[in-house]
Amino acid sequence: MSSSFSLPENNHLSGTPSRRSVLAAAGLLPLFPAATRLRSKAAGYKVSYVVFDDVTPSYLKPTQSWNSLGLDDQDRLYINWTCTRTDGREDTALFRYTRSTGRKEFLGSFIDVATRQNNIATDEQIPKGHTRILQVGRKLYMGSQGFHDFKGAIDTLPSYRGAHLFAYDLDTGAFDDVSRTLPGGVVIEHQGIVTLNYSPEQKLLVGLSHPLGDIVLYDLALNKVRKVVPSVPWKLNSVVSREIVVTKTGKVYTYRGPEDPALRDNTNEVWSYDLVTGTTTHTGQLLKGGFWNGQAVSKDRSKIYLSTVSGNLYRLDVATGTFTALGALIDPADATGSLKYKVSYLYGIGMTADEKKILGWPIITPSVGSGDSPTRLMGYDVGTKVVSKYIDGAYQAFTGSNHRDSAGNFYQAAFDWDHNCHLAIWSPL
Repeated sequence: MSSSFSLPENNHLSGTPSRRSVLAAAGLLPLFPAATRLRSKAAGYKVSYVVFDDVTPSYLKPTQSWNSLGLDDQDRLYINWTCTRTDGREDTALFRYTRSTGRKEFLGSFIDVATRQNNIATDEQIPKGHTRILQVGRKLYMGSQGFHDFKGAIDTLPSYRGAHLFAYDLDTGAFDDVSRTLPGGVVIEHQGIVTLNYSPEQKLLVGLSHPLGDIVLYDLALNKVRKVVPSVPWKLNSVVSREIVVTKTGKVYTYRGPEDPALRDNTNEVWSYDLVTGTTTHTGQLLKGGFWNGQAVSKDRSKIYLSTVSGNLYRLDVATGTFTALGALIDPADATGSLKYKVSYLYGIGMTADEKKILGWPIITPSVGSGDSPTRLMGYDVGTKVVSKYIDGAYQAFTGSNHRDSAGNFYQAAFDWDHNCHLAIWSPL
């Protein structure tokens, strides 16, 4: 069975078919959930799901979420859902969930905030909060993009206005479009911000633009873009990563790679930018497995674990700048069995509090014969270097990286492409 097909993110603007329909058409995904699942009691993990239908305004319909989650210092979980508005535009809506009380809240939408603050163009859409939600001081920051994907030509970029930067104040509840005072009312023109990180040493928000892959350095104190740095050049089948790595040594690492699992063996170079010296370096280190699509940082920030969209794991030693390949996040029994499973897509990882395991929910598909394509919780043991499987998920996509609260519970967005949207909470039994 061939797996050389294109699997774009769900794109209502262009009419691109959903991942779920493409997977099903290609024979890689059953139309109905598998009857046989790994059992949670034997797996050692349990998963619960939270829906936000009862607090979602009637003019918004949640459809998907791509890594846009965050935890504040009170263990409250924030999630951005791409939504379709009743006027036909796509929007991004921010919700909050407090696990200790079960309280769910709708906090506002990007279009509503930008409209209220007079920073919206006629018919402008803001369909993706693709970045993680970062707490800096007493505010949460998140970026936007005004389109879904550019996996083909990029000649229509001038028609897109650009990326907004939003902030939510934890003390007052104020939800602001902080980019409204910038030139053109955006952080970067004609592009989106696909991922966001923060350098506490340099006091800079560090964003990565999509699709060109420029590094955007935003000074929070001065409320201005300090610099835009060209990074790994755009080319077809070289998708900008969903993670940007910022280290305590002042290095910013960027990377591109393919999304198509048929191109999983392509190698791509890691680039480095130094926030202190302002120099860009080709590291000469070649990785494979598609673009970075997950990140987990050790408590002392000396090691950073990264996953690719095709399920490869890497560890960055921050002091030396060296990336080490750890293998694929798939159980050997699945990989070597009669169906010879491979990871097709992985949308995030987490690290246990003791830093002994890296966990993730890859979609695995048979490379020979025919069979189910489950989304399966896997764990990589840092000490033994062994991957184990735990439990199958009730949904196809689990997105978001290392959102773990003080009790050890992990949070991810969970959804299918028929728009069943849930917050997944998973933790050891």
